[in-house]
Order: sequence, then structure tokens, then C-alpha cells
Amino acid sequence: MKALIKKELRSYLYSVTGGLFIAVNLLFLGIYFTAYNLTGGYPTINFAINSAIVVFLFITPLLTMRIIAEERRTRTDQLLLSSPMPLLKIIIGKYLALLTILAVPVITAAVYPLILGAFGKVSYSESYVAVLAYFLFGAACLGIGLFISSLTENQIIAAVLTFAALFITYLMNGIVNLLPDSVEIVKRILSLFDISKRLDNLMNGILDIRAVVYYLTIVILTIFLTYESIQKRRFTISSQTVKFSSYSLTAIVAAFALAVGANFLVLKLPDDIMQYDFTENRIFTMSAESKDFLDSLDKDVTIYVLSEKDRVELPVVKTLDEYEAYSDHIHVEYKDISKDPQFPSKFTEDTVTGGDLIVVCGENSRTVAGVDLFETEIDYQTFSQTITGLDAEGQITAAIAGVTSDRKTIMKVMAGHGEFEVKDLGLLFASLKKTGITPEQINLLTVSKIEDCDMILIAAPLDDYSEEDCKKVREYLDGGGCAVILSGYSENGKKLDNFNNLLSDYGVSITEGLIEDTDPAHFYGNNPLYLLPQIYDTPVSKTINAQKRYAFMPYSQAISVNEAAEDSGVSVVDALMTSQDSFMKADLKEGDSLDKNAGDLNGPFSVGVYITKGDTKIALFSSAMAFTDDVYRVVGDANVTLVTDAAKDMSPVVTGPLIPVKSYGTEYITISAAYVILYGLIFIILVPLLILVVSIVLWARRRKK
Repeated sequence: MKALIKKELRSYLYSVTGGLFIAVNLLFLGIYFTAYNLTGGYPTINFAINSAIVVFLFITPLLTMRIIAEERRTRTDQLLLSSPMPLLKIIIGKYLALLTILAVPVITAAVYPLILGAFGKVSYSESYVAVLAYFLFGAACLGIGLFISSLTENQIIAAVLTFAALFITYLMNGIVNLLPDSVEIVKRILSLFDISKRLDNLMNGILDIRAVVYYLTIVILTIFLTYESIQKRRFTISSQTVKFSSYSLTAIVAAFALAVGANFLVLKLPDDIMQYDFTENRIFTMSAESKDFLDSLDKDVTIYVLSEKDRVELPVVKTLDEYEAYSDHIHVEYKDISKDPQFPSKFTEDTVTGGDLIVVCGENSRTVAGVDLFETEIDYQTFSQTITGLDAEGQITAAIAGVTSDRKTIMKVMAGHGEFEVKDLGLLFASLKKTGITPEQINLLTVSKIEDCDMILIAAPLDDYSEEDCKKVREYLDGGGCAVILSGYSENGKKLDNFNNLLSDYGVSITEGLIEDTDPAHFYGNNPLYLLPQIYDTPVSKTINAQKRYAFMPYSQAISVNEAAEDSGVSVVDALMTSQDSFMKADLKEGDSLDKNAGDLNGPFSVGVYITKGDTKIALFSSAMAFTDDVYRVVGDANVTLVTDAAKDMSPVVTGPLIPVKSYGTEYITISAAYVILYGLIFIILVPLLILVVSIVLWARRRKK
């Protein structure tokens, strides 16, 4: 077999076709590698490979058209057929020669991540899963070309038929989607020939064993069909031919049955042994928190997806598949509302669109908008929207928790004193809703008392509370109410004496001024006002403490604890505290220096505390800005988790876990223009051109001989 492989390789190396196949593949790989990775700084090569893979449709026919058809035309195939080497070995040898040619662009693509690694952090796992997809797809295309080449002695016909077969199978997913549901059996049969759909998981960083089996099945099946095609020509027209034809047809049917059976078998196996998440941020892997929550689920939940499955974004489909596979209580159904517009009205009065989810448990239902399944960011220069993260798991878990709960948890949000509005804390309120807590805004100036809620939120008032307003809050808290209170430095210079007196009833007060921390480990960037306090294990900080994350508290004031608080039954526990190197400038006025002076107070200071008094619970944080959307976008959801953990601890209802958004954000690589030009020239021009020139020279030298 080695001699045959060498013979085939020499024939490709001494002709232009082998060099052309390699050069064209490397050319397009180089173009997309330069565009996406070198210029764009993207740290994985899956986009480049996914874009370049379509080249196989056009270049594979040129490589495979002559491998058997040419020998049939020149009748040299008779020498092979009469050789002592088994026919199957001959075919496998020819195919291995094709794979050796394919190995050159595959190995080159495998070098790309190593080059990127010299300039920054690279997702090697995602990249090499994409390289595997490139190899498997190419191998399947070569197998199809090998088989078609065995059917004819005309190279042009072989090339045209190979291109037609590859092109149709590549577009098969679109063809299937155009067919009506009334021919479902036809759609299922045609989907067996869809060679592009299986790329989706691999190109998204999922090592899908089902896809690997599918492409290997194509390779094995096409080699077998090639064997049967050539074997049939060994017999002349006789009674023996009839017997062989009968045997051949039976063998081919059996081969197709085995191929379909093997793929059907792996399709039925669970995802946890068939698919492995190699994405950088484990986008497609269900978190332990959701699994723990589903383990405790004792009610049946149906998730209706208002779209056909093929039209739903792959990350959402994968997430829903995980839920259905993990819990017997979860059932997912896809409904095309264009065919049944009245279907959503059976469960909800909300306005819905295609792609939305309706989560149903008994009489309870909750709608999850399709747009909320992804986190997006707007570029205000171009007014374009970019997807930055996947929130499908967080939204779905929250919806399941909501519909399986017997009652709502209500948080009343105070207004009327310049507090933050909902638009300023939109991401905080979105996280609260995900945990099953419903915020409702009320104006203290227009209500006689605070009632019908499980907790309140006071979000950094700019104006002082009146005695009457303080009385309303005090009556609510003294009755066993709970509160999350945000306070912080205000440039308007107004004193909040009544508000501070309200806090003093619970053993704390806010000291006017700004805290600076000079310990580099406890401030962010180059600004000592951007505090990164020490985190202690309390009900409000347990999650970020366990995850070893930072809380970010810019422009904080000091929370002072009354030493006599314990005597009145009040317990104050520090959640966030600055370092020993911190200090506070009291009575700060505009234009004052931020440098430490002799009269400044020395730290450490509390900037977050958890207060309990009987049934009353209060989470107090002294940075107003820490919970705004702007800060969220800078440091993520760690700060928001402080509030949601506090709210969950205060809630009388067991709520679902808060699942953070799975960020698509990647640490882009910065490559200088000089290196972009250098590697671009190498991979777009130099390497493909060198291979093409060498193949032409070898061809010319052979012609002279």
C-alpha cells in the first residue's frame, strides 16, 4: 500500500492539480486568517476556518476527478485490478494519498493559533476543534469525489458531478427548510445528506461526537461504494454477473442501513457523553447552580419556543437541550406561530414574537423575550448592536423558578427624593427579576404607608427625607420589614440628617467624606477612589466571596457602627472593608486636594454591612455609583450580585439561583501593523505562491522528460 500511496502522491506532485488544491485552500485560509485574526485581533480561528471551508466545494472536484476516472480512460486500471494487492487496499491507498494532500492546509491551519499565542491569550481548544471540523469536512468531500470518479472515465464529467453533489448537500439544510411539514418523512431523509449542518457545533467550539461519526460514516461509505463500483467491472456479462449484481445491491443496502443505524444510535445517546464544550467561557455548559436547582424541582415545566427549531439560534437550542436532557420535569416544544397565531394566547396575554419563550407550569406562565436571551451592547458611534453574551440559562432558570413558585416576591423601590431611577439601575433590576423578585416603584411623598411587599430598596437619595417619610420607613422596618439601602457621596452638598437618624436606629451612620485606599491591591486602575474592598463571608457577599471576585465601590463613604448597637438587639456584620492603608477626607469641599493631610481619618472603613434586628434585615452599601449600569459594564455583575444575594436572603420565598450572563467577550489580541503585513504576505501570497510554483516546475520538468 505504501508504494501505491507514493505513486499517487508523485502523480499529484508532478501535476498542477495537487499544488493547486493546496495553494487555493491556503490562499483562502490566509485571507480569512489575516482579516479575522491578524487584523481583527480575534483570538480563535473558527471564524476564519468557517469562512474558508466553502472552498472545498470548488476545489475538491479538481483533485479527485482524475484519481480513478483517468485510469479508466487510459485502461491502466486493468493493471491495478489484476495486481495481487486486494482491491480494497488499492482504494484505501488512493484515498490516503488524497488525505495526505489535505494534510498540508490542515497542518498550516493548526499553526495559526500558535502564531496568535505569541501576541496574547488564545482559545486553543476552540481553535483546534475548528481545525478538526476542517479536516473532517475535507475528508468527507474527498470521499464523495473518490466515489464519483469511479463512476465515469471522463474527468470533466467526474468534476461536474462532484461539484453538483457537494453543492447540493452543502445547501441541503436550506432546501429542507423550504419544504412543507406535510412531507416530514421526505425532510428527514434529505437531512441525512446535509453535510454542512453538522459543522455548526464544531465551529462553535463543541466537540460533537455525533458530527465526527457522521463524517467518518461518509468516508467509510464512499470507500465501500467505490469498491463496489470498481468490483462490478471485474465481471463480464454472464449468469455470474446477475449473481454478483444481486449480491452487490444487497451489500449496498446493508451498508446504507448500517450507516443510518450508527448515526441513529449516537443520536439517541445523551448529550453529556456525545458533546463536550471546549468554548473559552463554557458557553454551552449548564452551571452547577442550575443543576442543583433542577435537582430540587418537583413540578413539570413545559418550555414553548415560538419558532421552528432550525430557525432558533444555536446557543439557545443547545441550552434548551441541556435542560431537557438533565431533568425529567422539563419538556421543550417548538411551535411555529406563523401557522398557529393563536397558540400563545392559551398561556399569556403578553405580546410575543417569533423566538420568544413561554415557560408554563400548571396555571402559571412566564414569557421570556428572545432578545433577552442575549446580552447586547450598542455602539453609539455607529448605532450598531453587538451580541456580547448569552443569558439563556439565566433567563430560563429564573422563569422556571418563577412559574414553580406559589407566590411573587415584591420589592418596593422608593422614589421622591432624587433616588436612582429604573433606567439608571436597569441591569440591577433585570438581575432581580431573574431571581424571581419583582421591583415596583412607589413615591414616599404620595403613599401613607409601605405595605404589600417583602422588602424595599432605597437607592441613594439626593434630598433628605422628611420626618414623615422617615416614620413610614421606620414603621415598615420595625414591623419586620427588610431593606437594601444604597447611600453615597453627593456633590450637591446637601446634608441628609433625617436619613442618617433613620439609619442610627439600626446602629449605623454615614460619615460625610470620601475614602481613598493607597494599597495597590485595593483600588482599581490608577484611581485610589475606586475601591476594591476586602470581602467577608456574609449573606450578601457569600457568592462573590466564594467565587473570589472583586466588589468595586467607587466614591464610597464610611459606615460607622454604634458600639452600643448590640445592647439594643442590633447585629451589624461587616461585608466590605477597606485596607489599613485607606483614609477618608471629611468635610470635602470643591477644589480641595485629595492628597492625605494630617487631619484625615485613618482606615480601615466599612463600606458594606449587613444588619439584623429581630426579623428585620438591612443591607447597607455606601457607594451610590457601584450599582449603576455604567459600573456594571466595566466590572461585570459582581456588585449586582451583592444586592441580589441580599434580596434572596430577605425573601420569604425560595427563589432560583442568579445565573450570570455567559460573556462572549474575548480578550482581543493586539498585533502591530508590521506583523499583520508580514504574516499576511506569508500566508496569503508567499506560501500559496511557493507551493504553486513548485508544482508547476515539477510538472514542467516531467513534461521535458
